[in-house]
Amino acid sequence: MNRKKILYFVIQSAFKMKINLKHLLFFGLLTVLFSSCRIFNPSVMLRTPKDYPYSAGIDTLPASYIIQKGDRVSFRLFSNQGFKIIDLTTLGESGATRNTISGQNQVTYLVEQDSNINLPIIGRTKLAGLNLKDAELFLEDKFSNYYNDPYIMLQVSNRRVIVFPGSGGGARVIPIENEYTSVIEALALVGGIADRGKAHKVKVIRGNYANPEVFKVDLSTAVGFAEAQTYYVRANDIIYVEPSYRPVQQVITATSQVLGFASTILVSLLYIRSFSNTI
Repeated sequence: MNRKKILYFVIQSAFKMKINLKHLLFFGLLTVLFSSCRIFNPSVMLRTPKDYPYSAGIDTLPASYIIQKGDRVSFRLFSNQGFKIIDLTTLGESGATRNTISGQNQVTYLVEQDSNINLPIIGRTKLAGLNLKDAELFLEDKFSNYYNDPYIMLQVSNRRVIVFPGSGGGARVIPIENEYTSVIEALALVGGIADRGKAHKVKVIRGNYANPEVFKVDLSTAVGFAEAQTYYVRANDIIYVEPSYRPVQQVITATSQVLGFASTILVSLLYIRSFSNTI
């Protein structure tokens, strides 16, 4: 059987099945329209089922931050327990970033992938895995060999939180400059909840993204708003405000997509019909 006969056989078979194709198209369109909410809300992220077991209330006090690989740690060294407030930090060392804060020199150092940080005088020292207070005490002991009663001040300068306020294009990454930054403050730093955002459905996602803790915060009531002011964020938290639905606009958009699909099918069938008549 040559190619022309094979093509003719396929086209004739398609027309013999035209009634079934119409039924299939009709039920296919219904399925596309009503089977999945993703057709109407494709931009919604971080979905959770209605019966999702959210974690208990967010900690009202921030946990002591654990230094991690990739952190940039500001390091300041004083002698005599800081009595004279004389900064002895050596500036201009390789790998250091120089900043000036309130007239004081401040240097930041990178915690490398091997967990070490390269500090002046004492050299490479492992800090990853220690909280800030323990790291300060550890370094004070190290520098006591070189200075009288050293006083260390450490701060992680690149801690951040990701905030999605409830509208496309409004997401921001904000630094944690205050140890006691609440969920409310973090939202305020990005301009508050967007017009489309659901104030009663704010999610705070924390920890390992493969198995995170997910907290739900209700900011639509005065009680929930007051509670949220004592909910403090941690580094790498994700604050996600779920966007509200606009049924009319979304139905129109979805319907236009379906009609475009249907018109493509109809044009294809008409083309097959006209092509078969010429054979």
